[in-house]
Amino acid sequence: MNDSLNSTWINIGNKKVFSVKHRVRYSDTDRMNMVYHGSYVPMLEAARVDTLREIGWVYSEMENKGILLPVIDLHLKYKKPARYDQILSIESHVLTPPTSRLIFVFKIKHEQDLLVEAQVTLAFVDAVTGLPHRAPDGLCEDLEKNGLIHS
Repeated sequence: MNDSLNSTWINIGNKKVFSVKHRVRYSDTDRMNMVYHGSYVPMLEAARVDTLREIGWVYSEMENKGILLPVIDLHLKYKKPARYDQILSIESHVLTPPTSRLIFVFKIKHEQDLLVEAQVTLAFVDAVTGLPHRAPDGLCEDLEKNGLIHS
C-alpha cells in the first residue's frame, strides 16, 4: 500500500484541518496536460464527505434521517495547474459554526505549492419538504471538538 495516499490531520495552532490525498488520474486532465478545472469539484466533494465521516458524520446516515446537503455556492481560485500522476493534498475545515448552512474551506496543494483555494457552501434541507433545516444536533459540537471550525 502507498502510505502517501493516507488521509491525515494537520494541526494549525489550536485548530486542525483534515487532509485527503488524491492521485491525479489521466481522466482528470485536459488537452493542455493539466487538471481540467471541473475535475476539482469531485475532489472537493470527496474531501468534504471524508472530513465529515472522519468525525462520525456520514452523508448516507444524514440522508436516511431526512436531511440533505445540496451545494448552494461554489468558489474556486486557480493558482497553479496540477498535472497527471501528482499526489494532491486537499485540506479542509469549516469557516463558521453551522446553522442552516455549512461552509467548507479548501486548499489543494501539491507538495508545498498551493494550487487551488475553494469555498463550498451547503444548505441543510428537509428531504420531504425541501425547506431549509437547522444543522443536526451535535454536528457543531463535533466540528468544534475536532478543531475544524476556524471562525
